[in-house]
Amino acid sequence: MNINEFIGERKDEWERLESITKKLRPGSFQNLSRQDLWDLGRLYFAAVSDLSVLKSSELAVDTDNEIINYLNNQVASIHGLIYRKPRLTWVAVIDFFVRGFPRAFRGAALYVAIAAAVLIMAGLTGLLLGLKEPAFIELLVPENIIATVEKGKVWFNDVYTVAPMASSSLMTHNISVTFLIFASGITFGVGTLYLLALNGLLIGTVAALCINHNLALEFWSFLLPHGSLELMAVFIAGGAGLVIGHALIDPGPYRRSEVLALRTKQTAKLIAGCIPLLAMAGLIEAFFSPSPLPATLKIIFSIALFLALLGFLLFSGAGMEKEGPLRTRK
Repeated sequence: MNINEFIGERKDEWERLESITKKLRPGSFQNLSRQDLWDLGRLYFAAVSDLSVLKSSELAVDTDNEIINYLNNQVASIHGLIYRKPRLTWVAVIDFFVRGFPRAFRGAALYVAIAAAVLIMAGLTGLLLGLKEPAFIELLVPENIIATVEKGKVWFNDVYTVAPMASSSLMTHNISVTFLIFASGITFGVGTLYLLALNGLLIGTVAALCINHNLALEFWSFLLPHGSLELMAVFIAGGAGLVIGHALIDPGPYRRSEVLALRTKQTAKLIAGCIPLLAMAGLIEAFFSPSPLPATLKIIFSIALFLALLGFLLFSGAGMEKEGPLRTRK
């Protein structure tokens, strides 16, 4: 078969491949039918082979040969469309937070529940020890906070007077702590459990300190408004860290490096979803939590906010799950 006969025989398939290419979108195959998908794979690899044949023929002598350039451009275009990620749009971002993040939360719900239980149990332990043995409080709570509370005052009132500057600092701090809790999952989950327990213990001892000096209402009305978001983000980050730890302890039939890469990619969705929660928590902590508004109003607000967030995470995008629980399969 001479080269002209070869081109004539292959021309129809190249044109079919070109028609499929026009339907493609970067990183997406949604516009293709089942037959298009089948033909795309078959014709693409055939075109790569055909291009190799043409480049080894007498046509390759002409560096500007139209047929070789046409087929080369087509192969390169298809490769780019298949492997290039789609552009990030506001629609995609909104879809992630409305559907993707809640689905990821439900997939890791067991791990998030364990993380929450660890922090809450540690908090109750710190509270009981602080009420029973006031000297225990001095082991965890900074001296300046203890001194302020002993005078019958709270330490967070000053935050309200510098709220604009404080909100940025609080956001950065909260995001750093949350990411550290997640990243500590690389220690087979031990680091994540330690940080969850430590934070819970600290909250419990501070609560005990305030109760001992009749400032319990002031403390809870300050903590709960932003804590309804911040603590949920900590629970989620802790759950994500435990997913990583579990995958390292029990990788199943896979290599630990492979499972770690997969679980890190999955849990990154959880951490990405926590960022706006922490940003909102920082604003509430600076502008609302230390404000002179009635304590009852703050507590009602915090309960409503927590229930709304929990309902959103449990039910948003329900019935559209495509991913199962983030568990290492055997």
